[in-house]
Order: sequence, then structure tokens, then C-alpha cells
Amino acid sequence: MTKLLWSLALPGLALAQPALAQQTRTVTGTVTAATDRSPLPGVNVVVKGGTTGTQTGPDGRFSLQVPEGATLVFSFIGYDAVERAVGNSSAVDVALAANTTQLQEVKITTAFGIQQERRQINYGAQQVTAKDLIESRQPNIVNALQGKVAGVQVTSSGGAPGEGAAIVIRGGNSLDGDNQPLFVIDGIIMDNSSFVESTAPGGGSAFNGVLGRSVASPNRASDINPEDVESMTVLKGPAAAALYGLRAANGAVIITTKKGKAGAVSIDYRTQFSVDEINRLPKLQNVYKQGTAGVFDPTTRLSWGPQFAPGEEVYDNLGNYFQKAYSWQNYLTMTGGTDKGSFLLSASNLDQRGVVPNSDFDKTTVRLSGTMKFSPKITAQGSAQYLNSGGRRSLQGPGLFGGSGGYFVSLLTWPRNDDARNYLNPDGTRRRLIGGVGTSDPDNPYFTAERNPVTDRTNRLIGNAQLTYQPASWATLNYNLGTDLYTEQVRSVRAIGTSQPSNQNGGISETTTRSRLLNSYFTAQFTRSFGDNLGATLLLGNSVEQSMREATDIIGLVFRSPGINSINNTENRGALTTNSTRRLVGNFARLNLDIFRQVTLEVSGRYDMSSTLPRPDKNKNFGQGFLYGSASAGYEFTRTLGLDNNNILSYGKLRLSVAEVGKDTGPYRVESPLAQSTYIGGGFRLGFFGSNSQLKPERTRSYEVGLDLQFLKGRLGLDAGYYYAETRDQLIAPRVSQASGFILQYINGGKVVNEGIELALSGKPVVLDNGFTWEVLANFYRNRNRAKELPSFLTEVNQSDSWVIDVARGSAFPDKPISSIGVIDYQRVVDPNSPYNGQVIISPTTGLPSVVAGTFVYAGDRAPDFTTQLTNTVSYKGLSLAFLLDFRKGGKVVNGNEWVMVRNGLSERTLDRYNTTIIDGVVRQADGSYSPNTRPVELTQGYYTNQYAGTGWAFVEDGSWTRLRYVALSYRLPQTWLGGSFVKGVELSVTGRNLLLFTKYSGADPETSSAGAGVRGGGSGGFDYGSTPATRGVDMALRVNF
Repeated sequence: MTKLLWSLALPGLALAQPALAQQTRTVTGTVTAATDRSPLPGVNVVVKGGTTGTQTGPDGRFSLQVPEGATLVFSFIGYDAVERAVGNSSAVDVALAANTTQLQEVKITTAFGIQQERRQINYGAQQVTAKDLIESRQPNIVNALQGKVAGVQVTSSGGAPGEGAAIVIRGGNSLDGDNQPLFVIDGIIMDNSSFVESTAPGGGSAFNGVLGRSVASPNRASDINPEDVESMTVLKGPAAAALYGLRAANGAVIITTKKGKAGAVSIDYRTQFSVDEINRLPKLQNVYKQGTAGVFDPTTRLSWGPQFAPGEEVYDNLGNYFQKAYSWQNYLTMTGGTDKGSFLLSASNLDQRGVVPNSDFDKTTVRLSGTMKFSPKITAQGSAQYLNSGGRRSLQGPGLFGGSGGYFVSLLTWPRNDDARNYLNPDGTRRRLIGGVGTSDPDNPYFTAERNPVTDRTNRLIGNAQLTYQPASWATLNYNLGTDLYTEQVRSVRAIGTSQPSNQNGGISETTTRSRLLNSYFTAQFTRSFGDNLGATLLLGNSVEQSMREATDIIGLVFRSPGINSINNTENRGALTTNSTRRLVGNFARLNLDIFRQVTLEVSGRYDMSSTLPRPDKNKNFGQGFLYGSASAGYEFTRTLGLDNNNILSYGKLRLSVAEVGKDTGPYRVESPLAQSTYIGGGFRLGFFGSNSQLKPERTRSYEVGLDLQFLKGRLGLDAGYYYAETRDQLIAPRVSQASGFILQYINGGKVVNEGIELALSGKPVVLDNGFTWEVLANFYRNRNRAKELPSFLTEVNQSDSWVIDVARGSAFPDKPISSIGVIDYQRVVDPNSPYNGQVIISPTTGLPSVVAGTFVYAGDRAPDFTTQLTNTVSYKGLSLAFLLDFRKGGKVVNGNEWVMVRNGLSERTLDRYNTTIIDGVVRQADGSYSPNTRPVELTQGYYTNQYAGTGWAFVEDGSWTRLRYVALSYRLPQTWLGGSFVKGVELSVTGRNLLLFTKYSGADPETSSAGAGVRGGGSGGFDYGSTPATRGVDMALRVNF
């Protein structure tokens, strides 16, 4: 595979230098925008009447071999074409004038990398350009999508270096499955997974203790070099992604990378230095110190002791812990070629130090791509990119095995009369706060950072080779073969003296995961025009996908010699290997009709066969086939009304679509596989999951209606859409009786509904002759999600990823969102006829409410009511200022950090301790009636621990916010300043990220996700517990073109 990729890339390198031909000469020049004289990259420069051509580079410059007496044609989407006779000149500079009425002719990349005119697309799809992605200065391309696309929710999981981000399009469809979209790069499916807890019996998290909530893990899309990306197209709904069949239910993100450009070799280099710091921290009380019941007690870490004496030092353990973070980013891109072949070589390096001591992340990428035109009918292109990333992080959240907590929980519970920085004894061993050995005294956060690191390293190769044959002007055959191959190693060290469960004498675990995705796609596209009033395009295709994954877990306990962190240095060792293979074969077709250049129709269908679903009629446990499809229509009513050149409304289209797609399950759910038994007797046993030979795929049916409008001769565009999607036959694994021999069993049952509206306003409302422009992008998104049905025997579906504190968890309830919050509640009046129905019942003897343990009730939705993002860019000649405002209304957040602080006495909410109050509620009378509670009660340590923090209601807060995502100021030096030097362009920029945050949320940041970047079911967004707080920072960058 690698040899094939290199064979296609190297011809482009060989042809990079322009070939000399008789009676030709080199013409160079620069193409700029007529309004502000800024360089225009990607402009097509073609010899009129011939096939010789090139494109301008990032600096707007081009170089081309032309024959004597030639005329050059300069064309670019959104600009008027210009012809210029070369004559005797060797330099031709051109300024192109904007022609915004052609914006509907812009082509965007859709499924399988096929480009379509925007006017032919009748479903929700938005494209984000390289400029918009780079502007945010985010090294993670998923984070770079924040605020750029209506209907897309991106949640950063925290402020640790290299930490991932979760992405969901139009709400979650699955109660229990993965709800992240499909990621495709250059037509090849790529892996965007993050840390996943193993479901193998005795394996993975149960084997080594590392939970999804234990470590800040990246998402695999963050491996991609953002400077390699030409554009990202978000296919929002099933209609947009229907050609991907079983992979399309959650939408798709189509990444198109940059390709080599004909002309002289050009080099683009960007270097960036960044400084970050913690944005906000929880507030701790500074009145009471260590102890219980008002009495100092050095044997406890609780802060329910006496008040600090006047002048007694109160340590700022939380503020002292975090440091400033620094990072360097360097990007280099080289491109060149001729009209026969081109190449692009890029490299990048990120070196990042975190705000947590001893934390870091680094990433290095190298990519080579090439194109080759063997003949007017045969072209080939290929790319290979190597990516290496990894870092060091501290245990966070609940720590290992759901134990005593990671570093941040330890900080939130450390008494302020003790200096946490003093964490070692003179002999180098851990200084314990309360003495003894065990798990009741959580590790000192400095000890965790230095002695208990979690490290990871990923080596990855993504490559593809593509061959295109055009036997006729109306027929194109394309074959694309690609792979995404990586090996990830995660290592967790537990030093001697740690409080992590089962590891007090030291331990180490190593997990090695090998993953390979192999993709093969063949498409045949036929395009014909039947007169001026009818055009048709037929697409036929076949796809074969195979994913293979193998994970090896190794653990060693009890270090023989302190300080040697090696499996070979342990007394007790164990190992477990799990593997899986999944195959999907699909055939698909799509027909597009363009009628009178006013009506566009599209019909598509796909038939899939999945290895993970059974064929009970054939008595086989694999290979069930399923048919899916979509239909859409668009009507350009402004053409009928003759408004194409109207000064107010120049374009209008009404679009409709309906689609049905599916989702299969994971491997080995039909029949329970054998697994290694770690219990008495050893040998093998059946897995966690029971067999089910009747499984079928989830099916999502969606309906969408939209309106596309352009005003002011195309300077301003509005894209409005409404959608309704229902996902039935949910694939879910509820617990079953252990008498069956299993823990869980996959079944089909339940329905989830998403209904929402999207608005996207974009354009350049102001374009002045002096070069001043104002560009705006505004997105509005509102989604209503609900679990229309749960399997009949279930009243709640909860997610372990978001069950991080005892009294609240992520759950789905009947007719409530799948991103709901379930909390432990007080005993309440349950009598619809009572005026006190729903009120808390107070004990007449204690004056306190009773907690109903073990039962969770609905307490709100973590998803927002709506979101709005506004990006503004103002430019004047070489100066540009861009900023993104982000507004979120509603959405609940569980403040798990506050819950921990209340229980330990460090929350400011506990400053009312020992005061007397009357708790709101009612008292049950002897006759069964109720009356308001009037009994006063003292707010003791027991009240705060058992009643106040005994339920989750007090810790569910409003997550609304207004934030300034970024402000970017850049200046491109005038070309005249550079003269005729080899430097063709210089740009200086400074960017501020997360500079302002306005929110009523009392914690660090309402944008949080307790279990990282994964989105299983309702995900873990909106749970704030033990994660690294978000950061704010400043970037300073220099870009130079050669």
C-alpha cells in the first residue's frame, strides 16, 4: 500500500520544475482583488485555447510557460474573468473584480469527495474554508469548527494539553450508541475515536482501572495538521450523507486537503508562540480549617473544623497549583508543478506545556501528496501522511477504578491550613495529610503530577491512492483506495505510597491498541445535457470497508525496587488481548436532474451488508442486507420571477428532502464470544453480552425543508432550514438477570426524535472602493431532542461516562431528552389532588428532609435551548480584524466540583454552618394531610453532608453563557515593502482566545465534558467534575511566503 502511494506522489515531484518547450517563455505575475489589492490564492490562469495552465499560490503569484503571442485567462469563483494578452511582457499583474451574483455556482465537496454546485444541493450542508479554520488558531480541527456551522455543537472537554473535543450534529440519535459524525478525508473514512472503556470481561477499565473519566484524552481527528486542510464540509442530516448508508445517521464531516499547484515552487511557513492560563477556578471558603464538628482534627481531611485565628495563614492551594502554559507551533508547506503534475509537501510540529505541572503534549506531522496527468483522460493522485502525537497528563476525575479522585478533586478537598506544595518527606516518600496507608487519603496533587503520570503515544499513517479515467466528456470513472492505520500506547504509573485502589505498593499498566481502517471506493459518474432545459447526472458506486482493532492490556502490581517504572519490576503481572473485525459492503446510486435551470431533483439509494448484523433467514450470524435512500427537490423561484439581477433579492430557492439511513452495532453482539476468565478456575467464559440473533440496524428517517436566499446582488446570503428526524429500533444493551449467565444484552427498542431549526447568515454587506470590507457570518441553532419511547421494561437509560458523582448522572427518561440529568431526590408529596403536590416532605421530629436513595428523577436537560454565534471580519488593505461571539441560552450543568467541596466543607455555600433556618417543605399530619414546615433546624455538618449534598438538585445550574471565542488581528506587509526579494509575502498576527466569559454558572466553565471527547448516548457534556479547567490565551504568529 505504501509503495503504491509513493508511486503516485513521486511523479508529481519529478515534474515540479516547469518543462522547457521551444518558442515558449516564462511569464510571472500577481493576481489581487480589485477592492483591497489583497492577493488571491487559487486563481486559475490558463492559456486561452489550450490546456496549459496553473493556479496562483498563497501570495497570489503565478509562474507559467506560455507560447509567443498567447492570451491568458484569469478566472476565480465569485470574480469576473479577465483576459490579458501577454505581448512582449514577461510580467502580468491582474486585479479581479468581485461578481457576487455567481455565488450559487460555487462547488462544494459532498459525499465520496464529489463536487456539486451549491444550487444543486437540496439539503443542509455548510463549507468552512481554510482561512476560517486557521483564523481561530486551534491546533484541533474539531475545535476550529466552533461557531462556524449552524446545527453543529462542539464541546471542549477541558484545558489539558492535547485534550479532545466532542462534536454532535443536530442532536444525538442513539440512546446508547456513538453519536459523533462520520469523518472523511479525501474520500477515505478516518478514525475520530477517543478513549473508550473496554467491555471485555475483566479487561480494559476493569483490568487496569483507567476510566474514560480518569484522563484527558484526545480525539483522533486532532492528529490532522490544520494547515493541510483546504476545506471542511459538514453534511448535516441523513439526506446529505445518505450515500454513506449505515455510517450516515449522525451526519458527516468531509475534509478536503490541499493539493499541489502548477507553477514555480512556493513555500509557506507559519510559526506561532502561545501563552495560556486558567480562565476561572471554583471559589473556596477561607474561614474554617481542618476538622469535624467545629473541632480541629488532624486525622481527617475534612474542613469542618474551627475558624482560622486572626493572622493565621490560609493557603491558596488551588491557585498555587496551576502554572502558565507555553506552546510553539511550526508549519511548513511546499508546493509546485506543471500542468502535467504537481506535488505538495508539508510538515508541522506542536510542542505544548500544560497548566498542570509536568503535563505536556506534542504532535508532529509530515505529508506528501502528488497529482499526475498521464493523458487528457487519465489522472492520478495520492497522498501519504505520517502523524505522531502524545503527551503526559495527570489522573483526573475519580482517578483509578473510581477511587479517591484525581489531582483536581484532591485540590478541592485539601484543607487550607495545610500547604499542599509540601508533598514529600525528607526521605523522598509521600507525605500523607492524615497518615496511614489506604485509599481514604487521596493523593497529593503534586505527588499525582510527578509520580502517577498517564502517558500516551500514537503513531499513525493515513494514505490514499486515486485513479480517474474520463473515457468521454460526459463519463468519469474513479477508484479510491485508502487506509488509516495507527498504534496507540497508553501507560499509567502508580507510585509506591499512592492511595489509588489496589496499587498502594506501586503498579503500572500499559495498553497497546492497533487499529486499521481499509477503504475501497469505486464510482462511475455520467453527466449529460439534453438541450438547454434538462441536465442529468447519474452516479453509481461500490464501497468496501474493513476495520480491525486489537488491544493488549498489561498490568503489573507491587514494585520490587522503588523508582523503576517497568512491568519487569513488578511482582504480580497479568495480560489480556481483545480483537475485533468489522466489514461493510455497499452499493449505491444517485440521480440528479436539472430542469429548466430552475428545478433540481435528487434521488439516491444504497444497499448495505454488515458483518455485525445477522441473517436469521439464512441461519447466519453476519451479512444482513439493508436498503436506504433519500429524495430531495429544489425550486429556484427567482429565476422563474426574473429576479436574477434584482438589486434587493437576487436569488431564492425552496428545498425539500426526505431520507432514511441506518446504523449497525459493534462486532460480536449477535453471538456472545468467549473471553478469558479471571475468576476461580481460569479458562474461558462467555462475554458480558448475551446473544441475540434477531438484531437489526437502527433506522433514522428525516424530513427537511429549507430556504436559500441572497440579497444585494449576492453580497448577503441567508440559509434557513427546519428538520425532523426519528430514530427507531434503538440498539441498546440493558442489564439482564445474571442468572442468564450475562451482564448485558443488545436488543432493539425505543425511539429518539430530533426537531430543530437552523439559520445561517453570511456575506459581505460592506465593500468600499477604498479597500474596506466587512464580512459577517451568523449562525442560529435550536434543537429539541426527546426519547419518544424507551424499551417497555425500562424507565431510565443512564450512561456510565456521565455518572461521576453519587447523586447525579446522565440519563434518558421517557419523553425527555437523551441528554437529561437524573438526580437523587428528596421524598415528596405524590398526590395530584393536594395543593402541596411535589413539595419536599420534612420530618416533624428532625426538621430535615428524607433522601430517597437509589432512585433518580429528571432534573433538566444539558443541551441548550438555542445557540447563536456571530463572526465579524473587517479588512482594510493588508489589515484584518476578526472576532467570534458565542451565545448560549439554557442547558443545565452539574457542578460536581461544588458537590465535593460541600461534602468536605470547603464550599462557600457552607459558610452558613451552625446557623438556624427553616427548610422549605411540608409536614405530614396524622390525618394524612400536609401543612407547611415551621420547625427550625441547625445547619450542621451532618445536614450539609447528608441532606444538602444527599441529592443532586442543589448542584444543577444554568449553563447559559456569552463568550468571546477569539479576536484575531493580522497585518500583511505591502508587496512594495518587499521589493524584488525572494520573500513574496509576510503576515503578522496576534490572537486572543476565550478572553471574555459571562455566565451565572458558579464553577470554572459551563463548557465541560467529564469523560473527554466521546459522545455515547447523551454524552458527558454538562458534567463538571475533576477535569482540568478551561484556559484563555494569546497567540503571536508570523507567516512568510517564499
